[in-house]
Amino acid sequence: MNPPEKPLPYLQGLWKLLDNPIEAWSRAVYEEPYVLRGNDRQTLLYATDPAMLKDILLDRMAAFPKDWMSDRVTKPALGEGLLTAQGEAWRWQRRAAAPGFRPDNVAGMTSVMVAAAEAALTRWREMGDGARLDIATEMTAITFQVILDTMLSGGEGIDVPVAAARITDYLETLGKVSVPDLLQWPTWTRIALAPRGYRAIVYLKAMVDRMVARRRREAGRGDLVDLLMQAQDPESGRRMDDGLLRDNLLTFIGAGHETTALSLTWSLYLLGLDPGTAARVRAEVSEIAGEAAITHEVAERLVFTRQVVQEAMRLYPPLPLVTRMCGEDTEAGGVAIKAGTFVFIPIYALHRHRRLWRDPDAFDPDRFAPEESAGRHRFAYLPFGGGPRVCIGQTFAMIEAVAILATLVRGAELTPDPGHRIRPLVRVSMRPQGGMPMTLRLRP
Repeated sequence: MNPPEKPLPYLQGLWKLLDNPIEAWSRAVYEEPYVLRGNDRQTLLYATDPAMLKDILLDRMAAFPKDWMSDRVTKPALGEGLLTAQGEAWRWQRRAAAPGFRPDNVAGMTSVMVAAAEAALTRWREMGDGARLDIATEMTAITFQVILDTMLSGGEGIDVPVAAARITDYLETLGKVSVPDLLQWPTWTRIALAPRGYRAIVYLKAMVDRMVARRRREAGRGDLVDLLMQAQDPESGRRMDDGLLRDNLLTFIGAGHETTALSLTWSLYLLGLDPGTAARVRAEVSEIAGEAAITHEVAERLVFTRQVVQEAMRLYPPLPLVTRMCGEDTEAGGVAIKAGTFVFIPIYALHRHRRLWRDPDAFDPDRFAPEESAGRHRFAYLPFGGGPRVCIGQTFAMIEAVAILATLVRGAELTPDPGHRIRPLVRVSMRPQGGMPMTLRLRP
């Protein structure tokens, strides 16, 4: 995708922002440390300087709270959960949920991740060589099952295909900025104008409410549901009521499977375009695992396979855009920023920035080799966000992506459909428009 040379005319730029924001970002966003635009009514800052981002997301984060627009997009589905909460409400929920994502807990979940990938390979073998698969849908099915099996003890009562379809319904409607958002109409208007998205929210909330009610009556199972039901803030003594528990479980179900599914989708697409790199992944898996199933210890040793996932998340970050609102006159990266400035953190552009990456649009997993990564600013690469609000499940997501990718690549070769136009589409996350059709060839 070639960015426009200059900022688009107002109406065209507005349409692009509503349809697919990354197509509205001018070349300067990919080349300059920051771009400041505005008029008497509103100033917009596009920030891609790592030092500036460190101030916004970490050192001066209190001056850059979450903005009203992101709340309008996410709160209808996720309520007051971890992703949307701010201040102390966010801090105590983060403390409560953190134990569920400790490395030792994640280590015990790797076998479930591999089993879900092996089940997909079994389905593919039944379809046979030459089968045409939508890899985006396939990866969603795998990662959704992983979330159910690892965090929700199987998630009985949850219809995976229907739930995944409802999440898609939400992302395609209420999960993007619309005209009512720009005009700051009451929140109910955006819901009224997107009945498919509203029905999806009603279905998903009712699905989780039923699960919570059932689990309140049952003996504990030691999973994330139990952890959140029993969590208590050591400072205030507060516990999650059923509504807050539902909001957080929906966050982990939705965001938890979506991020990894997209990372795997883009990884397999890029490997399909580059058979030599795919062969390197297979060689590494063969050398370390042999013919045995991927274990947690093996997954941790698959250094190059991890680099492939990291590079896929650089080129196609699952969360391509983060926004903030400057709440007070301050500075970031040595630049004065006035209160009321709307801050865009264009992660897609940051990851392809001409000043930060060599040959930034090329697929090259070796750029994440230890020797090349050593001097990189930690705020130049933000696939999971940055600062205290960095994704709580990033360790889980990375080990899941590596274990599943290694399992799938060992058992199958996938070739992208040459007739399918690849268009990354921003709907909170970055999905390939029209899915990701690929042709299957099974390996012995």
